[in-house]
This record gives sequence, C-alpha cells and structure tokens, in this order.
Amino acid sequence: MSRRALLAFASATTMAAAFVLQLSAASAAEAARPSDPTAAAAFDMLKKHCSRCHQDGELTDGRLKPVKNFGFILNLDQLSKSPQYIQAGNPDGSLIFNQLAKQEMPYDLYYEQKAGVPEPSADELKALRTWIESLKTQTASACAARKFVSNGDIVAAISDDLKKTQNARVKGMRYLTLTNLYNACVSDEELEVYRQGSVKLLNSLSRSSDVVRLETVDPEKTIIRFNLTDVGWDEADWNLLLTNFPYRVRPDDKLFEFTTQATGTILPYIRADWFAFSASQPNLYNKLVKLPDNFKGLQEQLGVNTEDNIKKQTAIRAGFQISGVSQHNRLIERHQIKTGYFWTSYDFGGDREKQSLFAHPTGPGGDKGFEHDGGETIFSLGNGFQAYYLNTADGKSLDKGPTKIVRDLSRKDLTVTNGISCMGCHDQGIRKAKDEIRQHVLGDRASFSKDIRDAVEALYPTHEKTDAVLEDDAKRFRAAMERAGLNPTLKWNGVEMINALAAKYEAHVDANLAAAEFGLKPEALKQAVVGSARANALMRRLAQGLAPRDQFEAEFPKIIADLTDDKIMEAPKVDQPAGAAPVEVAKAKSEGEGTTSAFDIALTSDKLGYKQNERAVFTVTVKKDCKLTLTNVDSKGTGTILFPNQFQQNNDIVANKPFNFGDASTPFTFRLADKGVETVIAECALPQAATRGLKATGKDGGFTNVGNFSDALSRKIVVDGQEAKQAAAPQPDDVKAAAAKKEQGVVRTAIKINVE
Repeated sequence: MSRRALLAFASATTMAAAFVLQLSAASAAEAARPSDPTAAAAFDMLKKHCSRCHQDGELTDGRLKPVKNFGFILNLDQLSKSPQYIQAGNPDGSLIFNQLAKQEMPYDLYYEQKAGVPEPSADELKALRTWIESLKTQTASACAARKFVSNGDIVAAISDDLKKTQNARVKGMRYLTLTNLYNACVSDEELEVYRQGSVKLLNSLSRSSDVVRLETVDPEKTIIRFNLTDVGWDEADWNLLLTNFPYRVRPDDKLFEFTTQATGTILPYIRADWFAFSASQPNLYNKLVKLPDNFKGLQEQLGVNTEDNIKKQTAIRAGFQISGVSQHNRLIERHQIKTGYFWTSYDFGGDREKQSLFAHPTGPGGDKGFEHDGGETIFSLGNGFQAYYLNTADGKSLDKGPTKIVRDLSRKDLTVTNGISCMGCHDQGIRKAKDEIRQHVLGDRASFSKDIRDAVEALYPTHEKTDAVLEDDAKRFRAAMERAGLNPTLKWNGVEMINALAAKYEAHVDANLAAAEFGLKPEALKQAVVGSARANALMRRLAQGLAPRDQFEAEFPKIIADLTDDKIMEAPKVDQPAGAAPVEVAKAKSEGEGTTSAFDIALTSDKLGYKQNERAVFTVTVKKDCKLTLTNVDSKGTGTILFPNQFQQNNDIVANKPFNFGDASTPFTFRLADKGVETVIAECALPQAATRGLKATGKDGGFTNVGNFSDALSRKIVVDGQEAKQAAAPQPDDVKAAAAKKEQGVVRTAIKINVE
C-alpha cells in the first residue's frame, strides 16, 4: 500500500492505543430512517452532523470505533431510552442537544476545524428539539416480564453455588454481579455483552496459564463465578479491589454470614460494572497485572532483551507515517517471549531530523538512529490474552500517554490510558500493519549506506512475512477468547465489550438505575426517601434529571442506611510496603472533563410540583465560578429570562456554593402563575464564553421576554457556532491536541415542573 493510500485511509484523530492500522471494519446494518415525520427530521439532522463520529457502520476519517464510545446515534428508539443522552420531553436537559447548543459538537467542526464540515442550521436544531419534546417518559419493555432480583436473591444464589462447589475450592470462590443493570431494564442483548466483557477483563488481568470460562450461577445470569486460583490471584488482590469498592454493602440477610465464613472474606462479590471501569485502568490495572515501574523491569519479568534482539536482527519491525493513534510517524517491533509475542512501539513528538523514521530507520539512538519520545507495549499473557504497558523514552512507566503524541477520542480526557484504551482498540488482538520503511530505504541507494540498507532489510521484513506473523499473533488471541466461551467479534454498538461496560458505569445515573443500585424497586425508593433530607435532595435531582456518577458514588455510602437495613462495611486492610502511597483508583468523570476539574451544573427545585401562584425556589450549584442565566419556558413555549434581571443584575455565582433563586433573600417573589408543565433552564458561562446564549435586557417588568424560546435559542446557537468557528484559526497538531482538551466554556441543564 502506498503512503498516499495510507494517508487517505487513516487519520491521526482515530482511536486508542493501537500499534497499527485496521485495514477494514465490519459495518453495522444501516439504521432505518423513521416513517414518522418528526422523528425523520431529527434522524436527518443527526445523520448529517453526528453519524460520522457516533454511528457504528457509518464512521468516517478512518475512525476505528465510535467517538466517546457512543455509536448508536441513528438508532432513535434506543437513543430515546438512553437518559444519559436524551431526556424524554426535555431537550434542554438532554446531553446531545446541549452539546450542540454549547458548540461542543459536531466535534470535527468546532475542535478539529475540519474543512467542509457543515454547520447545523436553525431549522435542523429546531427539528432535533421538536423530536425530543415529542418523546414521553417511558419504562423499557424489557422490565415488564422480569422478576426483580433483590440483594437477598444475590446472597441466596451465591450461597447455593458455594454449597455445590468442591470443598477445596470454596475459599477462593468470588463473584461479579450485573444485577443492578438487569433490574434497571438493560436488554438481554446488552447484558450478554457485559457478561462477556466481565470475563474478558478477568482473563486480561490473569496471571494463570489457563483461561477463566464464562459461568453464571443464577437463573437471570447476572452473577458470574470465578476462583482466585484460576486467575492467579490471592486474598491480597481481592482485598485491593474491596478497599476501593464504594458499594461494600452488608445485606440484612442471615445467609450472608455463611457466604463470608465459607470464603473467608468480608464480601465475596463486587459489581461487574465498577470492576470493568476501575480494574481496567491504572493503578488497579497495574497492580493486578503486576507491572513493574520501568520498561527494563518489564523486559526482565518477561525474559526479553529488546536491545540485544535488535543487534542480532531477530526483531521484526514495521514503520509508517500515519497510524490510528500517533500524531506522527510510528515504528512497531516484535520480539518472541515464552508466553507468545511482545510488540512494542516507538512514538514521536515530531517528524523532523532524528524524529523521522524515513531519514533514520535504525536505532533507537546512535549517530544514525532515531530518537523517540515514548512507547506502548502489548504482550501475551500465559492464557493467551493480552496485557499492556506505556513508557517514556527513558523507560519510565506511564499511566497515560501525552496527547501531543497519542490520543484516544473514546476517552473523556482524550488520553491513551494504559489498559482500557488498548483493550478498546485491540478488541480482536493484534491489528494488521503495512510497513513503508523497507521499500523507501532499499529503493534509495543515494541516501542510505549499505550497512543501513542491510540493517533495514534484516529488521523490516516483506509485507508477506509481516502479514503472516501478525495473523498468527491475532489467531492466538482469538483462540484464547473462544476457549473462555467468548465471541471475539462481539461489541455493543461498535464499542469493545470491556469499554462498553466501563462506559455504562461512568454514565450519569437516572432514577431507575439509582433504585436498582440501592437494591430497591423505583416505587420502593420513592417511599424510602421519606424522612431523609439527604436522600430527598438526591431523589429530587433524579426525578428531574440525572446525577453524575462521581456524585452518586460519593452519596451512596452516606444514605444507604437511610433507605434500607443494609450497612456499609469497613474496608479490609491491604498489606503494602512501609511508606508506600495508597493505590489511586480511576474516578468517573463528568462529560467534557479533561485535564481540569469538571465544569458541572446542578439545578433543583424545592418541590417536584406546585400549586398555581405558589412561590418557587430554584437552587443552582456549579463547580466553577461563572455567570448564570435562568430561563423559564411556559407550556406555550414562551421563554422568560428570570436571572439576571432588573433587581439582580450581577449574575456571578461562586463554585460549590448553592445559589438560591426566589428564596427569602431575593428582592422579589417568583410565583408560577400558569397551570401546566414549566421548564426551567440553567446556563452558566465562564468568562471566555460570556457572549454565548440568550441575553437579559430586563425591559419586561424587570425580566426579559424572548418570545418563542425554541426559535430564539436555535437562531442564537447558529450565531454562536459561527463565531466559535471563526475564532479558531488553523493550528499545528500539538496546539490542536491542547485545544481538543480545552475546558468547557458553558454548562447547561434543565428541569420540568408541574403546576396545578
């Protein structure tokens, strides 16, 4: 394949820690355009502006997987039932609409500044808004025939399994549960992906020579069994997980005592979604795989000497200008180890002088060799699955690769993260590659001496030989997956199974999922919050929208005892070397969070419903100082900017300090005058985005009437988008990388309230 063909095929904006290009990708069935005119108009808008990044089977620019692990934007039925993206009936509380309103999407238009990308029109934005408004809150039909699985049912199923287990293996039995997702109406098809993803991760963390097979112990198949011995773990490894597990609940069930005594642990099961999110990333990933803190130590651990193999010319190399991850030219290199293969890469922060493989193909180092900035390694585990390692040029281990060199657009902070990024890209093992160095060097006798040409000829094999080696390595991984009872090609909307389950955990929490995680049915949760101020505050937020995962995770242990008879247990002790720092565990990030803290916003009302002319109080909390705008939209669609106003012209609010609009301190009383459903929208802008959004004039009795809110907002989004695009001049790759991680300028949310 020529370099021109490679340039056309792959883009530097594609995904995670791949060493090589994927030459082809299986396309999903084309999403069907709805017959309903309202839905069809929204479909057309999303297909034109969003599907190239977010629809499996329609990805462009060489993207190997959907951006942000979201690949079903044209499947409107599924989309309408996904509250993390669409709040039925509430466009201003829906992530997709808000990202368009804030000029965060389309991504390639506002961040990558790609030429020829169309801007959404006012009519297209209104079409999307109209479709979301037409949706009704619904409960997934998958729940209709399902028996609710209680915490007691989980304990009973595990207890029964332990009784059937051979005595010698009972102490090591452990379990991963998907019960919370089953109770929250996740479909059977999606649950199967998560079952397989859980077992795939277990095997990817294993230090055993054999695979762990997929086995469940309950009729609903929500409890996965495995044995510590079968993954080469000990009690300390399990305790490391338990110490960091935020849902260490002791059920009020007599059988629970039996399970703990039999297994010798305070808790023999953890949630699979948390496990997929946390154990696939540093530092839990590094600890469980037992990765050393430098590349030399990794080589010693695996019995490989890369420098010696290069000198002996037993290594196999392929180099190319454009890869699916690196921003610059890249070299991959294979070494043989006892468990199989050891592929490592040489990545560069530039392409000039000694950073150019095409001018300096030998090395690393030396007078004629290249000088790289870091590398990524894939190596075979004893069971045939894969492990991963990132390092600097001098060999120091990295948890995340610098975005100047490599990027993963599926991650919220865009960083290639050791473990999960690599799993996402290498979902079927080693990918295909086509070397460009051999032909370039051997065909240029004038530029390269005979010793350089001889070294390149020995280290950079022909395409045929490289293809055969890559295929053999890929077969090894696929065979290990199949031995574990897993489907190597199984994905969820184009997303690799571990990444899909991890993303499910990190997504915002709605009321149904919250109830399931407390071990309650939704109606039982509503009754249980009575008498608990803290639980009531959370319930009001969930009733009107979503709660970010990180906030829900922090609240869970504080209110579980208010809602149930279950208790949070103390963490077990973990033996660590004297003076060692605690293991840092990956934390969920809010959408848009990059290297800075999340710029998030929460809006709640003091009641879920009001009487006509009753006073209403709205509380807004943000994570950064910003300028707040509050807008009320009545049941006829007329918008009124409530804040700032003639009486309160300063709209600066302070981070992490609740701002109360309409309470006793307000110099006026705000009452809901009309019956019907009202929408209250909160939008807060950082200084650099202060010109965006609708503006208050205070000319209408102290407040600002904007007329038809949908029309006014759609027009304003288009104007703001044009300004945002014009303000971003063409930039070099390293500046683009920083811009892609830029801090959000605006946050936006909305709630709906009933007035009787």
